[in-house]
Order: sequence, then structure tokens, then C-alpha cells
Amino acid sequence: MKIIALVILLVTTIIGCHSPKVNTIHLKGQMADMGTQEVIMEYTGVTGDFGTSLNRIIKTDASGYFDTTFVLEQPTYFNISRNILYLSPGDDLEVYLTPDTRQATFKGKGSEAQLFLKDRLYPKGGSFLLSGRNVRENFEKTKEVVDALAASKLAQLDTLKGVTELFKENERIRVKANLLNSYLTYALYNKENAGASREEQRQWYGRFITSVTPDVNQLMREITKNEYLDIIDVRDVIVYNLDQAEFMQGVEITPEMREIKEALQVLAKLDSSTDPEVILNMEEKTKSFQHEGIVSELQEKIRNVKSLMTGQPAHEIIMTDVDGNEVLLSSFKGKNIYLDCWATWCGPCIQESPAFAALSEKYKDKDIVFIQLSTDNSRKTWLSYLKQKESVVPQFNSVDNEGLRVNWQVKYIPRFILIDKEFNIVESFAPRPSDPEITEHLDALLAK
Repeated sequence: MKIIALVILLVTTIIGCHSPKVNTIHLKGQMADMGTQEVIMEYTGVTGDFGTSLNRIIKTDASGYFDTTFVLEQPTYFNISRNILYLSPGDDLEVYLTPDTRQATFKGKGSEAQLFLKDRLYPKGGSFLLSGRNVRENFEKTKEVVDALAASKLAQLDTLKGVTELFKENERIRVKANLLNSYLTYALYNKENAGASREEQRQWYGRFITSVTPDVNQLMREITKNEYLDIIDVRDVIVYNLDQAEFMQGVEITPEMREIKEALQVLAKLDSSTDPEVILNMEEKTKSFQHEGIVSELQEKIRNVKSLMTGQPAHEIIMTDVDGNEVLLSSFKGKNIYLDCWATWCGPCIQESPAFAALSEKYKDKDIVFIQLSTDNSRKTWLSYLKQKESVVPQFNSVDNEGLRVNWQVKYIPRFILIDKEFNIVESFAPRPSDPEITEHLDALLAK
């Protein structure tokens, strides 16, 4: 009996050494072309809209390989670049990820959910409309297409093996939210208004809303529940349409939903202003919220925004030049700085670039340096873009998450920053170079 007991103990020990604990996630594999060896795994639940405390950092070697474990108490959705992951306690996954989700591969325990999510739709692209590619000559024809795509996705989900019923339920609701978003964003992509006057477009839109409301209202009734708010596609479509009476008729709007919308309005103010009065008002508003995660993240946001006020020491940013040399933003101390945070994929950023170059020429004999800082994750993409375009200003790239996104709170681009010769903040949200008033700001800085 002692021998049998010893064998059982050894087998149990061996199994325990090769399987993750019940509440542990094991992830290993490679993440290619992410632009950094510290890759953010972004939490996408409600709290994730307001801050980064529930994000995780995955550290890789120079080739992108990694092997990590962490504790997770319940199934959770995360994003890595554009890849969406649904991780459950006990998952043991080998992955290959790039910014192109089509190239992703998954093996091991939990892979079935990830493979289903590879075809994740993007609400900002109109979900099933695929940025207009699935739009037909009118809404009726378009609806046939997107309805069929949604039905196919739901049928695939019904036959999916190796996933929990909770995952299936969440994804059914996500599909309905994507279908709802497809209906609502059709007006942005429609082909029915080509050449129409503004008044004709307004009249068409009124007719369209009337015709689509019954379908929208039915879907809203199905998805608008507190238990689905951690699904980002669901949360976005609910919160955005919360005050559309015709869509929400008969739908229960809970205090939690209202609070999320109000908190997002606070966040938007904090994302665009360092005015002391605005910060004080938002600080008071935050005290009225009940969601602990939202309150905690907004309080941290307020602390960060206060560090961006005029006169505060400028935050450091680690950058690399076109030759791969590391350069610190503070190395330009002694000169005034006008910093342009942009990316190759950002249309508005590209549109501002000629005005930025023109300003640099206008002030080339002045005591100010104009710097363009790409926030592209892919250094290869950035360099390829620069080869096609001559530049008259210093060019750098940065994937310094701590410096850019945490300290400087660069959430949206283009973003322009003014720093004085002592490396103190003048304006954290400076005017764009195309804005006529920028010359007044630059002249005032130089006259200090």
C-alpha cells in the first residue's frame, strides 16, 4: 500500500509540474513586429476604458519569444495589439501573434476560444460592414448581407467545441452587438446619397432611422444588460446610444450604464485639458461615482493630468533615431521644443505634417527645435514610410509606454506639446501647426 501511495504521489507531482494551477494562465510563444520587448496585454472590461491598472505587460526577448504565467481568477477578455484573447483560469497556450490577426496561431488548452476570435470585427469599421466593403446599393440589400454573416457566425458558435457555455453566451451577445452596430453605421457608408443635397441627405436619414428602429430596438432589448457590460463591443454600442429614445424604448437603462457614460465624459475632459478649474470640477464629479474600478482609475488619471499642468517638469521619453540610436527627449534641454506625436496609420497626423514642416522653416533661425515623434509599434513600418518622404525636421520613434501613454497621457494623436528651455511644460495640449494661433504660442514661448 505504501508503494502504491508513493506512486500516486509521484504521478500527481509530475502532472502538477506540467500543468498550470487552477487559477493560473500559462502563455508562451512569439509576438512578432510588436515594436517593443514589453508588450501590453490590455484589459477590455469596464475599468479598462478608464485606466491601465488591470493591463499586463508581457516581456519578450529580442526576437519576440516569451514564456510567462500569471494568476487569473475568472475568464477575462484582453487585447494584444489587434488580437483579442479570452483567457480562462487554467489555460495553457502556445501562441504566435502579430498586429495582423490573420497570422495568429494558437495551440493548447484554451485555443478553441482564441481561434474563434481571430475573425473579431471592429466596431469603428462598422462591424459586419467591414469599413464599407459589404455595403450594397441600398440598406435592404446590405441588411441581407450582414444578417447572413451574423447568422453564419452564430451557427459556427453553436457547433464550437472545447469552450464553456459562458463563452458562447458572451459571443452570441457580441455578434448581436456587431449586427446592431452594422445597422447604425450604415448611414456613414451608404451609397444612396451620392450627389444629394444636404437637405435631401437629412430627409433620407430621417426615413432611414424610422425604418431601422424596430430592428435596432429588438437587438437593444437583448444586449442591454449589466452582465454584458464588460464586453467592449456591447458596452460601446449601448453607451453611445443611451439617449436615443427611439432605440431604447422599453429597454431598461440601469444606473451602472448611466455612470459609465458620465464617467467617459469626465475622462474626455481630462484627456484634453490641464485647466485647473476643469480638473477640480472633474475631481468633484468623480467622487459621485459608485464603481470602484472607475473611481480608482479616474483618481489616478487626475493625478497624472495634474503633472501635465503648465510649469511642471516635462516627462522623459525614450526615443530612437533612424539609425537605431537611443535618444532622450531631455537631451534637447536648453532649447524650446515643439513636439509632434504622430503615426504612419493616422490620417489627421499625416495631414498636419506639411504645416509642421513649414513652421520649422519659418522658425529655423529661432531658439526652438521641431521634433516629429512616431508612436508606431513597428519600427520597420515607420522607416519604410520615411523613405518615401523627405523630412526637414528630426525624426524619432518611441514605444516607451511609461513615458508616452502613462506620463504624458498620449491617448489620441495627433498630439502637440510645447516645452521650454528649462525642460518644463508650457502646453501639454498645444495647438496644431495648421491652427493659425500656433504662431502666437510659439512667439510667446520664445519671448519668455
